[in-house]
Amino acid sequence: MTTVEATPSTGIRSTLLFNRNFLLLWAAYGVSAMGDHLSEMALLKTQDSLSADVDVTPLTARMTFMFFVPFFMLAPVAGALADRFSRRGLMVFSDVIRCVAMFFFASLIAVTQSWGSWGAFLPLVLIGAFAAIFSPARSALLPTLIRPDQLVRANGMIGGLGIIATMAAAKVGGYLAKFYEPTVAFRWDAASFVASAILLLCIHRPINPQERFTPARSTRTAGWNGFVRGFRYVRAHRRVRELLIIAALVWFCGPIVSSVIPAVVRDVYELRDYSNISSYRALLGLGFIIGAVTIMVLGDSLRGTVAIVIGMFGIAASMAVFAASALLPLVPSTAATVGGVGVVAAGAFGLTIMASFLSLLQRIVANRFRGRVFGVNDVCTTSALLIATGFLGLPNWTRLDRWVGWLLVTVAAVMLLSGCVTLTVHLRRSSLSPIITLAAVLNEFVAKFWWRLQRIGVCTVPRTGPVIVTANHVSTPDPSILSAAIYYRPLSFIIAAEYAGLPIVRSIVKLIDCIPVRREERDAGATKKAIHHLELGKALGIFIEGGIFAPDEPRRPKDGVAMLALRTGATVVPAYISGMRYHPGMIRGIIARHHARVRFGKPVDLTEFRNAPKNRETVRRATSKIYAAIQSLAPLDAAPTPMLPDAPIRRPEKTP
Repeated sequence: MTTVEATPSTGIRSTLLFNRNFLLLWAAYGVSAMGDHLSEMALLKTQDSLSADVDVTPLTARMTFMFFVPFFMLAPVAGALADRFSRRGLMVFSDVIRCVAMFFFASLIAVTQSWGSWGAFLPLVLIGAFAAIFSPARSALLPTLIRPDQLVRANGMIGGLGIIATMAAAKVGGYLAKFYEPTVAFRWDAASFVASAILLLCIHRPINPQERFTPARSTRTAGWNGFVRGFRYVRAHRRVRELLIIAALVWFCGPIVSSVIPAVVRDVYELRDYSNISSYRALLGLGFIIGAVTIMVLGDSLRGTVAIVIGMFGIAASMAVFAASALLPLVPSTAATVGGVGVVAAGAFGLTIMASFLSLLQRIVANRFRGRVFGVNDVCTTSALLIATGFLGLPNWTRLDRWVGWLLVTVAAVMLLSGCVTLTVHLRRSSLSPIITLAAVLNEFVAKFWWRLQRIGVCTVPRTGPVIVTANHVSTPDPSILSAAIYYRPLSFIIAAEYAGLPIVRSIVKLIDCIPVRREERDAGATKKAIHHLELGKALGIFIEGGIFAPDEPRRPKDGVAMLALRTGATVVPAYISGMRYHPGMIRGIIARHHARVRFGKPVDLTEFRNAPKNRETVRRATSKIYAAIQSLAPLDAAPTPMLPDAPIRRPEKTP
């Protein structure tokens, strides 16, 4: 019976841009993020921060510190609430309370300003408290509104918009602070939360039936037990713990960079204006736009861990450039240009890490625990943020602004070391050698990005033991496509000898231990090598048709797969490759765009042939069974495979 191939729809209406619920959540988050930061420049104006005798770095750090303190205190409870109550309802409630608070923000500042050097920033605690409730509810709601294969792009769009909105808020807030009284910015801030609440109320119920949220019947998820269970879940999952550590490192470095930007712009670049300071913060937003576009283009072509490592190294290099602009004796205009490049690049790589981290966490964590885990994530990230901003803002530093360049050097060093550690751990845990792992990552990227590979269903190839993976042969990239679909073990191939000697192919043949064979004659040496390869417990890929055929060209399955399987007892796993365009030339097949799909079947049961007479007829019957298993995996709309007359292979009837 032919299995229905459940490929995702490819029409334009299947994209995120035509998903009404996602677009509403996306827009609501962007407006809400803008509201969280629209009044920051106005708040700095109340502290006369442009004065030459005012240390602006501690002021900026204190502002960030007070906004994120509630995340540390309330995030676990907020995460438990997101697993107990309506996530959309919690977000709307948070927006309403923040709207009211911002409407009376000037009055709150007037009351608290006399309470000490931190007094003017105390009202931010109220805004941060309800932002802490909003955050895990939003992260937990997202996967219920989209398909799983859209998570990377969706997180890239949301993360990019959130930071872009934050940077736009800094730019608009700088303009308002320059020309108007702080109260004007506070009122616009309140209006932004009203807009966010209205957008959220327009979201329909979740559309993904596998992720549909059903509130827990027990109230334990919303109280202290929910708090504890969230931490227990994280403690029991090593991969989740490691992701949270990476997020904490990024959140430790990010506030330091944000805090030193005003001092660098004012003292090094000699641009003493609120709008100039906000412009450099807005450059981070430009970087996030670049990062978001990159993520949208790449999708899930890069493994999440690989994208995170690249992001760490990219931030380290970007911060080194930014630090150079502050430390080297450059002309202010030149330093401003160099620093701007570093800030933009840091934003692009930062979004790469954020989107990859969020999509990995959303995929790993079950829906019923997702709110609590994101609550724990908020605790970890805000703890790192509070440590960084507390270090800058709590002590009574004397002229801390003179050291901003070295603070940027520290950030670069931390991200470089983190990237090295993450890469080392990833390579050590891989079942492959480091060079094979790197080659596999590159191959997987090319297969997913350029040839648009998707694996349909699960991969049935055993992780250990001798195995033959056999498939139809459609185009030149088929070996790369098949290898990319089996990411956890190397797959060697029997390859035509005339191709094995080509310059680039020769290196690949040696790297993955391929076996060249002369197709025009019986190659006993190649057969012995293949048998030895399987006896060592390795995996071998063989295209049973023996070569690439035009779609209407008859072909006959070769007996090599059955012969090797019966000789060695190796497991035979059938696979079917579809979506590949036939090209007669080798190069044209490689450079062409495809929509590659791979489906693996259950291992073929050859027990009936193992005790049969060892003759050609037995091998031919085993070959027929293997080839029938391959053909049974074809999609329903695939044309029947033309066979040579003496090949008694009958394709099973298709059933819906």
